[in-house]
Amino acid sequence: MAIPRKPATIMDVAAASGVSYATVSRYLNGNPHVSAKAAERIAAAVKQVNYTPNNAARSLVRQRTQTVAFVVHGQPDSLIADPNINTILLNANQTLGNADYQLITLISDSPAAGARIARLASSGFADGWILNTFHKDDPLFQRFANISVPVAISGVGYGSAIPFPTVDIDNRLASRKLTEHMLGRGYRRIAYIIGPPYLPCSDERLLGFQDAMAGDFDPALVIRSDGWTRPDGRNAVVRLLDSLAEPSGSRLAGADASVPELLAEHHIDALICGSDCIAAGAMNYLLDRGVRVPDDIAIAGFDDSADATAMHPQLTTVHQPMDAFGVSLATLVLDQIEGRPFQRTVFLPTEVVARGSTGE
Repeated sequence: MAIPRKPATIMDVAAASGVSYATVSRYLNGNPHVSAKAAERIAAAVKQVNYTPNNAARSLVRQRTQTVAFVVHGQPDSLIADPNINTILLNANQTLGNADYQLITLISDSPAAGARIARLASSGFADGWILNTFHKDDPLFQRFANISVPVAISGVGYGSAIPFPTVDIDNRLASRKLTEHMLGRGYRRIAYIIGPPYLPCSDERLLGFQDAMAGDFDPALVIRSDGWTRPDGRNAVVRLLDSLAEPSGSRLAGADASVPELLAEHHIDALICGSDCIAAGAMNYLLDRGVRVPDDIAIAGFDDSADATAMHPQLTTVHQPMDAFGVSLATLVLDQIEGRPFQRTVFLPTEVVARGSTGE
């Protein structure tokens, strides 16, 4: 029976290259204080003896785990269905992988899960942390603020109020530009479905809508969605229609055939929603009740996600670069881990994308 050959060690590399163990160690750990001649000899020796670095040992020496944890706040079913989170995750993973770090995903879906994540953060479980979809009052905010670890957060409206480096867009400005686009298309009586209150971007986007509508803003045409899903959008538009029907003493209930007439009676010619997912849910409900989009009502969303292009007609929306969110969040954490200079707030560009749901 053949005896398996033992893996080559750093001592084998040192012997084959004719340089000291310490010099080989500095070279393998990326220390710049190795001469070009020695580096060349070590590189040749690594190939000669077929040396493979022991990453576990290197991590112990550097006091690194070579991991970054991605913490998502929310229920697993809704998170998996969210195309924005998936895009951010994929791009963050790619960026970290290119730097020889592994991304680990943790879901904070309950107080108990949040407490476990807090303990992991304090224990040195990961070299850095990316926080996404965090609620305004999330207790993990304070826990991360009280420990010295590299953190980056997907800001979505937190701006300078957050204690961590942030990747964000100007939600208020983007929403104002979208509303101005709708006004420029001739729409005047515009309803609005605002996102849930636990993320600050919801109110930021409503403020942008108010800015553009100015004196024509009607708070009676604003309905709050309970969440970001299609069913949440459906439920919100039903509540909007019910509120319109109330003055006449009747609620919609099963009288779905009255929806187009109800919109016409109140001269509502457009609907803007806090996200594409909400808009898709609202739009499907209206289409199923005989409402023509955009002939009876124009509809716009926000995000430019897969939900926007899956609709027929496709949704006019605000494009925010979700791939850049992932890259920027990962880069912010890597810069902190490696001791490089980093930006406190990274603002990403947005643009209005006009499609068929507003008659483009």
